[in-house]
Amino acid sequence: MINGDFKSEELTESLKTKVLKTFAVFDTDGSKEIDKTEAVNHWKNKFGKLSAKEFFNQVDSDGNGTIEEDEFLRFWMIAKAYGVTEEEIELELENIADGETWAAFTEMPNLAKNVTEKMIKSKGSIDE
Repeated sequence: MINGDFKSEELTESLKTKVLKTFAVFDTDGSKEIDKTEAVNHWKNKFGKLSAKEFFNQVDSDGNGTIEEDEFLRFWMIAKAYGVTEEEIELELENIADGETWAAFTEMPNLAKNVTEKMIKSKGSIDE
């Protein structure tokens, strides 16, 4: 659980595996990090830069310009805690892996920035 007002909910092992497989689709160099170039290259359609920008705005919780495996996994755990079902997560992961544009999760506005701010204010950590 994230300290402060943010909550997360464990994913089933099957869904965790799918999350990590989707992460690997982006992580073409195997560094366990997705950088902006990898994200833009993944979304080769005309909305690639926009998808990559929104992806980083929502998932890069520490704001360091890369998305690590744990950030990607944690994003989906938070999404589940905020009411996104595992079935919806699975469908979204399939769509993302297939190159469809990143959907903004409007029910969780500025999630990455909010999580970071809460962590800084509480000087806490993230316990999974």
